[in-house]
Amino acid sequence: MTDRAFSCETAVAVAEAVRPWLDQKGDEPPPATAIVAALRAAEAEHGGAERDLWGHAAGNAACALTAVDPFSARWLWATVLDYVRRAVEAAARPPVLLSEESVNA
Repeated sequence: MTDRAFSCETAVAVAEAVRPWLDQKGDEPPPATAIVAALRAAEAEHGGAERDLWGHAAGNAACALTAVDPFSARWLWATVLDYVRRAVEAAARPPVLLSEESVNA
């Protein structure tokens, strides 16, 4: 599976999680449990460092669900967004291949 396929599958998982919210006319945010589930799905689709980043995003989102005060919840959601941004950037970068010269240096 290619990085592009990972990105598309992740986007679909997140879209499916927030679809009920998008169809509403109110100002209610998407259910946080649906977002956590989408982040866990993204984590399961990836490997290596990308999997770790998606896992950190999902873990912080799960903690935001149980945060007692609004400040902590906002901070945790901001952290989630940062990890998601990093995971997407990591998927976009080509893998680093070591040349024979650098290995033997």
